[in-house]
Amino acid sequence: MFRKTSYFFVCRHLVMPSTCVGIFLLFLAPAARGSSWTLSQAVQRGVAVQAQVAASKERASASQDLAKAAQASRLPQLSLRAGSIWSASRENQPLFVSANGRQETIGQLAITAPVIDAQLQALAQAARDSAAAAQIQIALTRLQTAASITNVWFQLALAQEQTTLWQRTAGYDKRLFARTQEAFHAGALARIDVVQTELLLTQARSQLALAKVQQQTERRALNLQLGLGVNANTTIRGNRPPSPAPSVSLSQLWQQMQASQPLLRLAEKEIVVARAEKAVQKAAYLPVLNAQLAYGIDNNGIPHRRDLGWQVGLGLSMPLFGFGRRQAQVAAADANLGAVRADREALLLQMHARLNQDWGVYRRAQENARHAGKIANDAEAVYRMTRKGFHAGAINALNLAQAQNTWIQARLTDVQARLRVELAFKQLLLDTGQLP
Repeated sequence: MFRKTSYFFVCRHLVMPSTCVGIFLLFLAPAARGSSWTLSQAVQRGVAVQAQVAASKERASASQDLAKAAQASRLPQLSLRAGSIWSASRENQPLFVSANGRQETIGQLAITAPVIDAQLQALAQAARDSAAAAQIQIALTRLQTAASITNVWFQLALAQEQTTLWQRTAGYDKRLFARTQEAFHAGALARIDVVQTELLLTQARSQLALAKVQQQTERRALNLQLGLGVNANTTIRGNRPPSPAPSVSLSQLWQQMQASQPLLRLAEKEIVVARAEKAVQKAAYLPVLNAQLAYGIDNNGIPHRRDLGWQVGLGLSMPLFGFGRRQAQVAAADANLGAVRADREALLLQMHARLNQDWGVYRRAQENARHAGKIANDAEAVYRMTRKGFHAGAINALNLAQAQNTWIQARLTDVQARLRVELAFKQLLLDTGQLP
């Protein structure tokens, strides 16, 4: 039996607790030029290089080999049998005899084949079903890997946005502080304005330093996910405005999930595997008929060339009584089949609830991003007017500092809100088993 892989991926501080992200792509695309990566390229490379994906492929390959071995066990087998047996005697009275002779010599090429063997057939079917489940497990491993890479990619995107914002702010505050000093020395501004603008510059530089540290941390995390050097100067590109709302209803998304979600496919395949394992146990009650064809020597005494000959035989075996062992094995397999079916029903309910929740998260994220964008634009307009008023001498530096802080917080909130929309949208695609 294959162990189910957890469907819910743990996201970090960027998104709300209920919003997790993951996508998977199946083929390696060319890497971006230099060290700049789009989300698609990062996911594809990570899926190609991470060891857990390679491990799942190896397990799937092993399952395929076991399926081939189980199928081959139903075919005729060629073997060589050779040996010589001596019997002991006391005063010409045999103590033990083989083939009623004092010496038996065997040297044969033998072909054996199962004629009727229901258990071998059931084992071959179970092995094929397990191999198919292992192939689905590869898709789930890719899904998990892609989810982790996507999450880190967006964290780096947020860190880059924050660094850029604080760099611009620090650059402007530096120029503002220089102008304020000039105006103070000319007698146009008070000393408090100089101190206040210097404080703005100090705060901006402090936040810029923190943002750079966070960016370096997220860059190292992405480098690890992509199999690059920890200190590689990796950046991300291709961040776009929020994606449009899906033009499908919640019921359509549910239908797509049932059709293509790997977790559901794996749960259905596990039912098939459990059913095959039950068939294996039930087949133990049935008789087994084997055929044998051999050519060589099987005689008493010293072998001669003229003793070469053919042997043909049929063997029948059938269990009669095993003290309840087979009944218990069948009962255990039946109980396991019932448990796997119940697991699938529970998974359906869980995923339906998850899809409904993620749909709501996405719609709320859209509304939040729309309002956050409007607030950020209004705060920027107020900030620009305050700057003009400050340069004109109509507003003091304290009012400018308040307007700048309000604008920066609004812009940071807007960046996070836009990224939440993209994350929530990709989670919906993950829920339905689609490629973003």
